[in-house]
Amino acid sequence: MTIREKLAKGFESLTSNSRFWILCSGITASFLIAGAIQLYIPAGSEQSIRIEQTFAFISLALLYLALLASPLLKVFPKLPIKKAYTHARRPIGVLAFYYAFLHAYITFFSQLGGVKGIAYYNGQYELSIFLGLIGLVILCVLTLTSMDWVIRKMTFKNWKLLQRLVYIGSLAIFLHVIIIGTHYNVFTVTALVTYVAVAILVVLELLRIRLVVIEKRGSSRA
Repeated sequence: MTIREKLAKGFESLTSNSRFWILCSGITASFLIAGAIQLYIPAGSEQSIRIEQTFAFISLALLYLALLASPLLKVFPKLPIKKAYTHARRPIGVLAFYYAFLHAYITFFSQLGGVKGIAYYNGQYELSIFLGLIGLVILCVLTLTSMDWVIRKMTFKNWKLLQRLVYIGSLAIFLHVIIIGTHYNVFTVTALVTYVAVAILVVLELLRIRLVVIEKRGSSRA
């Protein structure tokens, strides 16, 4: 097989994978969203604030969808979307990092003035930025190790263990949002939806753990 034929086969395999199209759609959407905001909001600090806030909310929503997959499908194994949802979980997680990175980049360089702006941070703001950085780094690591050839090198078992870092990263991101988010300083619809969503996730996780324990006890008695 020639190099050209190998490239053609590889491209065909890539474009036939739904994960590729999910990633392409998510990245394309980021440009459309930024363009729409720039179209309707005049250039300035308000424009950059709206863009970074929108990217932040999208990142949180995608991260939530990625976290929700395991407990939801464990508790409700007969959901008709199970196969598609399981297959899409990895690109959803990658897009969560992508939007989080865009949010962090715009916030740090456009709003906070880069490194020179650090001197003006207060203690609460520094804590929030530190927690956000922890979450971003963890999402970055999980994204870089989400490719098939990396998983094969690591072995699936070790990769699954590494994936558990997402819980630490998600907790850091949640605290980052609560500390710094203007929508959480007072009671708002955004805050209510967030807390309800987190409560649902926690309940499903507890149910998933209970089912796993029951299954392990049953297998040990068999």
